[in-house]
Amino acid sequence: MHIVIVGGGPSGLLAAIAASEKSDKVILFNKNPEPGKKISAIPQEDFFFSEKMPATQMASRFGEKADFVRAVLKMFSQNDLVKLFSKIGLNLDPDETGHYRANGMSGRGLSQILLEEATKRGVIYKKSSRVTDIVRENGGLSGVMVNGSLFPASRVILATGSFSSPKYGATRDGYTISEQLGHQVTDIKPALVDLKTNEKYGKELAGEIIDDIRISVFADHKLLQSEIGAIKFTPLGVSGPIILNQSAEIIEQMKNHDIEIRLDFMPDEPRETFETWFVKEVISRKHVLIGQLLDRYFNANVIKAIQLESRIKLDKSVMHISHLERKSLIHAIKDFRLTIKGHKPFNSTRGVRGGVVTEEIDPKTMQSKKVKELYFAGDVIDVLGPYGGYNMQFAFSSGYVAGKSASEMN
Repeated sequence: MHIVIVGGGPSGLLAAIAASEKSDKVILFNKNPEPGKKISAIPQEDFFFSEKMPATQMASRFGEKADFVRAVLKMFSQNDLVKLFSKIGLNLDPDETGHYRANGMSGRGLSQILLEEATKRGVIYKKSSRVTDIVRENGGLSGVMVNGSLFPASRVILATGSFSSPKYGATRDGYTISEQLGHQVTDIKPALVDLKTNEKYGKELAGEIIDDIRISVFADHKLLQSEIGAIKFTPLGVSGPIILNQSAEIIEQMKNHDIEIRLDFMPDEPRETFETWFVKEVISRKHVLIGQLLDRYFNANVIKAIQLESRIKLDKSVMHISHLERKSLIHAIKDFRLTIKGHKPFNSTRGVRGGVVTEEIDPKTMQSKKVKELYFAGDVIDVLGPYGGYNMQFAFSSGYVAGKSASEMN
């Protein structure tokens, strides 16, 4: 009987490639008409394969799931991924920020190449084939229900993905099937998602990215998180790596607290020092316009944000600003505030919190501890890393480990 892989995303495709190394009976069922539908929707500039860092350091970025991820990466690391991709003609190179790319390849391009490699190795690929159940018989697995019919199977790898971005074909199928087989699934909550703000800066600032600022998150004026990085303004609010990484916690905190994000455009200068310096600048440059003064220290994106927050005209002379206007300008530079009112819907999430609990999966094989013929791969599991190539690496690694393990047990 066949090794059946359920899911045509990155984890499922890697599972198919790995399983084909030792088995000539591998079949992949993909409910969508094309492979990797969800990752095909990721903008090319945000499409990363992995991160350039030691596996132990990468695993630590997965928080309480670090030990589980570390064990998976030990079985199939970033270096293993680079070597495998090189064999099939994909050269991965980290950019200046440490993100691994493949010459700007898109998710659609990657999915097609992986599918071609899998089918070249003898993997049978079935598109528009939805698996709704895994059938057990005499204490073991006997097959899967696909499009209403039973297909015999000796091993099943569940790589259905999470419920993030359902508009691209994501469903709760993997969770439902897992629960039917006795696995525990934690609540599914939105993560890695843009936030909405009360402030209406979208018309003027949408698409603007401001780098190297301090972004601090407050719940009822209590500091939750503070980090230096980049923020991106959107038509409805804010995004960017720090915002995406904190979004799940912010959404959780919003249930009981008012959430505010404060931006410091000059994070290296304490406010008191900055105020003293700014007053001296104003005194020494009386005949300079506000816009000219700001232009000496900030780029156009920051200046636009400061102007909107302070409501001071840039063509006004420095010598004519009042004490209150100066305070307003300093506040806009050192304490720019945004009030969070919500988040974009599940259709816009890039990940979720929740899934099949890791305690019921062996990370060295990705085999179920409850059903010996069952394996898991990818983000159907309750594992979530930060923005970047972390989750993609986990998908590749867990998929490869699952495929290799299932073929060795076949």
